[in-house]
Amino acid sequence: MDVEFIPVLAERDEKLLDEALSQLFSYVSTDGPVWRTAAQRQRIVRDERKSHLVVRSSGRTVGAISWWAGQTPGFFQLSVSSSDDRAWTIQLVDASLREAVSLLTRSSEVKRVELLVPTYSDVLIEYLTERDCFEVEGVLRNRFFIDGEYWPAVICCANIEAFSDRDRRQLGDRQELLAALRKKTLEDLTAAHDGTSWSA
Repeated sequence: MDVEFIPVLAERDEKLLDEALSQLFSYVSTDGPVWRTAAQRQRIVRDERKSHLVVRSSGRTVGAISWWAGQTPGFFQLSVSSSDDRAWTIQLVDASLREAVSLLTRSSEVKRVELLVPTYSDVLIEYLTERDCFEVEGVLRNRFFIDGEYWPAVICCANIEAFSDRDRRQLGDRQELLAALRKKTLEDLTAAHDGTSWSA
């Protein structure tokens, strides 16, 4: 899977985010089938309270994952925006949410991360049932309206432990790197001080 994740940090990234938010009708986006004008998209792009990760597949922008802090310390909400519903597979959803939650947990103290999923979104429902990264906590009736009828949504909470498995493996690599750095530091300090012994 040729996938690229781009944190929105610069003006060129904001243009990609605007593209990701531009689809008029989506069965994947967790905000529902919203119609956003250029002005509405710019308000989202410029909102300093939100962070965004643009998702590109095979060189094309296919959507974005966004997150923002709630009022309670440690509480965050996630959303998925799609600009190409056909590109979103369970694997892409999983990789995108893992990347976003990884960025979030490495930069903030996180206690709870919520995701609201419309039940008409087949790929997101399949993701919830096949992966253990989110726990379904409840159902909101008549939360979304699409194709002439109301649909429920499920409110989910991220299983932070499931998301942190990859980061724990990276932590082991970091411990080896720090041990090598410590050894080199002691060698360099010893050599720089005419053979004076340094002990840890």
